[in-house]
Amino acid sequence: MVGMKILSPEFPSPLTPYENDAPALENFTENAAFSACNFTRAALADAEFSHVKFSGCKFISADLRRADFCDAVFENCDFSGAILRGAALRRARLDGCKGMGADFSEGYFADTVAGKCNFSYANFGGTKFKAVRFANCNFSDCSLSGCTLKGLEIQAANLLRAELYGTLFKGVDLSDCALEGVTLSQDLRELRGATVSALHAAGFLRALGIHVR
Repeated sequence: MVGMKILSPEFPSPLTPYENDAPALENFTENAAFSACNFTRAALADAEFSHVKFSGCKFISADLRRADFCDAVFENCDFSGAILRGAALRRARLDGCKGMGADFSEGYFADTVAGKCNFSYANFGGTKFKAVRFANCNFSDCSLSGCTLKGLEIQAANLLRAELYGTLFKGVDLSDCALEGVTLSQDLRELRGATVSALHAAGFLRALGIHVR
């Protein structure tokens, strides 16, 4: 996965700035930059966003089911408790964002990079990832079960007690990730073809009844 090509967000037109006071978002929002706006508990199901930037915005407990974000940047935004079931992020960047307990299930992430984000207790069950990179993110106690991976890089991530059941990590390098307490199938098929550290490999072998000296 080294050198995987990930497309960056594009902003061909100037962005209209909005600061502090959150405007009433319409079903389709484009070419806009939002700073320190509060969208807590906003009803934004099926909304479409194109060429947008959000900085320091709050989406706490917002309803973003089936929302579509294309060419989007999020900096230090808070999605904790938000519902993004079936939502799509395409050509997106997330930096320093929070998504604790958020529901990203059945979603679609493509050409997306997330760095230093906290997704603890979030639900990514059944989500599709295509050309996606997570760096230094916290996935502790979250669900990544039943996901489809078509190009995923996950670097220095905290996956403590994460549920990985049914997601095939073939070709994914997990060697610098914290994997203690993860939930896997009995035969560990999720990790076939994945790269893990020697320490974690020994632990997984012991789970299979193989003793390592």
